[in-house]
Amino acid sequence: MTEVYAPLTRYWSRLQLPKQARVLVPLCGKAHDLDWLADQGYHVIGAEAAQRPLMEVMERSNASFVRTESHGFTVYRSESMELWHGNFLKLPIPPTAPIDAIYDKTSIVALPPAMREQHARKLLSLSQRHTQMLLQSFEYVQEEMNGPPFSVPEQEIATLFGADFKYTLLHEESKIEQLERFRRRGLSSHFLEKVYHLEACRQSD
Repeated sequence: MTEVYAPLTRYWSRLQLPKQARVLVPLCGKAHDLDWLADQGYHVIGAEAAQRPLMEVMERSNASFVRTESHGFTVYRSESMELWHGNFLKLPIPPTAPIDAIYDKTSIVALPPAMREQHARKLLSLSQRHTQMLLQSFEYVQEEMNGPPFSVPEQEIATLFGADFKYTLLHEESKIEQLERFRRRGLSSHFLEKVYHLEACRQSD
């Protein structure tokens, strides 16, 4: 699938980031969203535990990447992108320079509850007073189906991030095709996709 995530292209401008802003994409996989962000003029930092997806990102790129080792990670750098291969929870703070924005898609929803708390704490540790976030979540009756993807309801978003970020719900959509896909796993009620804009509200870094 080569499509860029539609809510990314629809809502990213709300962040009003300057060109060359540094955008972190945790658990990035091989998403074409990385290319889209780089094409908009941002410096993209992808982190991924598996090497193969990162190789695919580089293979489809026209850019030249230089491989280095840093903080236990293998890092592939081009002019507009850094791809960090390793455990995201061990990413250095900050990886090279302060993070201006975080794009979290299919990341927090891939993790069970205990790991979501660790993931959120890591995102907070990488954030500055000016950092913003675009975050995707799913909502369904968790008892009907085992994740991943997991249900991460709005109340949990508030619990994980509310002390440090104010959040705005930008997008809510019933995903009928996903509901049909997951019926064989027991899901029967609903499957909602939500996208939030989070803005840091801390008084200090």
